[in-house]
Amino acid sequence: MSPEDSHVDNTEDKKKPVQQARVAERATTDYEAGRRSITTHGAISRRQIVEQKRQSQLKSRPFILAATIVLIGLLAVPVYAYFQIYVFPPRELALRVEETEYTRGDVVNFIRFNQRMSEDLGVPFQIGNSLFDALQTLQENELSFQLAPQYGITVSAQEVDSRVDSILGFVAETIAERNSTEYQNSVEEAKRQFIHRIGIDESVFRDFIRKSMFKERLRQVLAEEIPRIQAQVHLYEIVLFERDNETRRAIERDLTSGDPVEEVVLRYSEDFNVKRDLGDRGWFPFGVSPDNDALLFGLNSEGKRILPLRTPSDARFDEETQTWSHMVVAEVNDAREISADNLDALATRAMTIFLNEQRRNFDLYMVLDSAIFNWVNDQVRLSALLSTPTPVPFGQQLQGGLLPQRGP
Repeated sequence: MSPEDSHVDNTEDKKKPVQQARVAERATTDYEAGRRSITTHGAISRRQIVEQKRQSQLKSRPFILAATIVLIGLLAVPVYAYFQIYVFPPRELALRVEETEYTRGDVVNFIRFNQRMSEDLGVPFQIGNSLFDALQTLQENELSFQLAPQYGITVSAQEVDSRVDSILGFVAETIAERNSTEYQNSVEEAKRQFIHRIGIDESVFRDFIRKSMFKERLRQVLAEEIPRIQAQVHLYEIVLFERDNETRRAIERDLTSGDPVEEVVLRYSEDFNVKRDLGDRGWFPFGVSPDNDALLFGLNSEGKRILPLRTPSDARFDEETQTWSHMVVAEVNDAREISADNLDALATRAMTIFLNEQRRNFDLYMVLDSAIFNWVNDQVRLSALLSTPTPVPFGQQLQGGLLPQRGP
């Protein structure tokens, strides 16, 4: 190799590292340029962009949360009002007999059921006392139902069917008539219309009817224990528009002188019906008129009658008729058969006494205050078909708020 060739080779060898360095620099520059075009924006890395977004979201999160809470609050107001007006009140406890509970809604259904029956008969429904009467009746029906097994009392589904039919105005004289297609179709149509009017399920009013039948049969059991022969008084009444002691003394003088009681009544009574009934109120056993039992049957310390025979009682004022009256016992019979009306009255009294005694053995609870009174009456009035009288103010009917009843 010549010296010139050797010099060229050395020069080339020296240029190669420089060229390689330039190529590497261009490659690095190209890579950085490409990387910047992909991962950077305005000299900000992607990681920085993500971090900025996260920080921005953290800053806006309280505002979003506050807006969400406000929205929920706005929606909660009508929802709460809806539940307070339409959902919670019907479910509140109104009556309990042992484990059986009746809500406000149950009481409203019971009143509506009786309301419709009254309206079907064309009788205005008295709202004023309906709530208390409904609570009392529901309690007595439930007590009778729970006491029935002790007296062997049962009520079959067929008997309930017959009672429902009679309420709807259908009475089948024979089993064949009852089972006929025409009869069944008529009853079902009448039942469908009745259910539509009262707005409650058939099972609900059937339960009302069924338990009322238990009460009726328990009352019959108690009535069978009432003696049919009892001591009774024959009572007359003299009605006066004004209290007058002189008139009373004149009545007593005429009776003492032996004038017939009916003639004395005709002579002095100002009752419009005196000429028709002669003031004769009939025969009464003890217990039919508890307010007057002591006067009519009581004895004084000497064993004599408090109200002697053929003697006018002190004048008594009748708030309903705004009149005064004197009672006169014409005669006494120690063994006289009681009438059907008096037997019915005595059975009702026996039932009342019996249930009052049994209440001590049950866990009972009854709620009746102005809130439930107004709410129930509003619900009943909304469903009334006939115009109803203005209810008596609550404060004039009951004193106090809650009426809890507890067994011992």
